[in-house]
Amino acid sequence: MTLKRQAVRAVAPDPLLIGAGLALVACGLLMIQGATTDTNSSGLSGATLRQAIYFGVGLLASLGLRQMDYRLLQRGALWAYLASACALVLVLVLGADAHGARRWIDIGAVTVQPSEFAKLATVAAIAVFAARRDPSRRAIAVTVALAAPPAALVLAEPDLGSTLALGAIWVVLVAVWGISWRILGGMALLVLAVLPVLFTAVPDYQRERIAVFVDPARDPLGSGFTSRQVEVALGGGGLTGRGFGGPSALDGLAPRTADFAFAQFAEQAGLAGSLAVLGLFAVVTWRGISVASAAQDPFGRLLAAGLTATIAGQAALHVAVNLRLFPATGIPLPFISQGGSALVTVFAALGIIESIAAHRPTLNRTLWRGDR
Repeated sequence: MTLKRQAVRAVAPDPLLIGAGLALVACGLLMIQGATTDTNSSGLSGATLRQAIYFGVGLLASLGLRQMDYRLLQRGALWAYLASACALVLVLVLGADAHGARRWIDIGAVTVQPSEFAKLATVAAIAVFAARRDPSRRAIAVTVALAAPPAALVLAEPDLGSTLALGAIWVVLVAVWGISWRILGGMALLVLAVLPVLFTAVPDYQRERIAVFVDPARDPLGSGFTSRQVEVALGGGGLTGRGFGGPSALDGLAPRTADFAFAQFAEQAGLAGSLAVLGLFAVVTWRGISVASAAQDPFGRLLAAGLTATIAGQAALHVAVNLRLFPATGIPLPFISQGGSALVTVFAALGIIESIAAHRPTLNRTLWRGDR
């Protein structure tokens, strides 16, 4: 391979990673359009137009971050972490209430969800800290101290889904860091041991969700209504789906294009479309892991692994909730769910992963000396 071809390969975008992300966004736009448009109207719905604008903003952010050397993020990681923590405090004080939670800040005509940006900031802060030292009990305690404040603030909103996502991100980061599996297993046992105590602090609405998860027939017209309608939507899609538009089993459920985006898309595109979406997420995860394993420095490896875990972990939790494999909790499906903050941040994560990939040591240095 000539030097020119290697240089192009070293800086060219990963077509599979970008292609999978764009295909998932296309699925999301189709899903939102089908769920929010009137069958008698033509053109894009307002919700679809807003999502398309957020997609444009996210794409620009992704392209900008890809062109930047990811190592520069080490300088601003702490400030980004502190800013995200302040935003999480601010949302508890001044945030807008919706669906029984306070997770958003209204800035003019734009609604921002700080917890989405806090995930990226927490990944960057832990990656910067861990990259500069070997894992030890004291260092592990510091990473817990970095992850705990945003997790606690997000839980107070309340947003259990994002709290679980932050916990999963921490586990992936310390595992990639090189923590002993014995220590990690011991911490897991400790968490299991205190679960009965933690359950006493679970809000009543979340206890009811757990009860419905254990007993699907519980209160079918009340607390169990949403879960039953999600099942109807999943089963009603058949092999190829009902199409994008028309009546839906999820009509009347406010978060159907966000918290139940997978079920909504499954009803519209059927089993074939659902498997395609899962396959696209598998491609994103595979490429992210490949970038992390080939990173040239510990910071790049940890950052790519943490960002990949952010995308894959949220997708897995969202799908698990929609398939009734996990108690109901609100968490967006990356790339697909309606929501500007989630879409912009996932594309920002994609841009950073691309930047790490672009700085992989792929060039054969002997070619610089004219050797063939």
